[in-house]
Amino acid sequence: MSVTGGQAAFAYLRGRILSGEIPGNATLREQALAEELGVSRTPIREALRRLDETGLVEFVPNKGATVIAWTTEQMRETYYLRAMLESRAAGLAAVRIFDGDLARLADLITLMDEFVLAEDDAGISRLGELNAEFHRIIVTAAENAQLTRLTVSVGRVPLMAKAFRRDSGSFRAVSNHHHRDILTALLSHDALWAATAMRSHILAARNSVLSWDQGEDSVGAPGADQSVDAHSLDSDAIDAADLADLADFTP
Repeated sequence: MSVTGGQAAFAYLRGRILSGEIPGNATLREQALAEELGVSRTPIREALRRLDETGLVEFVPNKGATVIAWTTEQMRETYYLRAMLESRAAGLAAVRIFDGDLARLADLITLMDEFVLAEDDAGISRLGELNAEFHRIIVTAAENAQLTRLTVSVGRVPLMAKAFRRDSGSFRAVSNHHHRDILTALLSHDALWAATAMRSHILAARNSVLSWDQGEDSVGAPGADQSVDAHSLDSDAIDAADLADLADFTP
């Protein structure tokens, strides 16, 4: 898969910000990142600009960027917006979705069952990929380009990946049960039921993330410069970022 240095740096930094590994208020400096990741400043600048566009950092050319510190209220509002947008998408999809997509959704639920209790990073990452595809199919099935763009623009709440990993599988199992409810509604072609099921699913994720965040210091915590370990920026990271660009729907 052919990718640019900017795409690779964006995927890597984005993942670490969303996981909470790079906390709010941390400073990302172009030169330091270029040296640590083994690239020139140009792709780093491109990556920081993209992170700025997605609302994850505040970028100042030739200086670097500061990671946005999310407040509890901002996280809450983000989930409200996603609940509104994705529930609308599910309602539209209920009357427009194709049989092939419904079959794929059923397959994804079965595949996710294999990983809901996973404790290893590979298993949990695979669950996240399957979950993202599930939501992407539904939003795409709505056949509404404007709705898709709006949903993608809302973005993802930092710490979701960390919470996804540490909940011992209980939230993941409940989440996949919600997927079954959504699929049942879609199979019935009941727009109101599908919209309601999706809204409940996302708001349940909101409640879980906000409860997990109690006592966490990584979101909104003041911080000095945070060093970024130099890891290889491989195609797997880019695949995840490209999927997120299409629809980063991972409640």
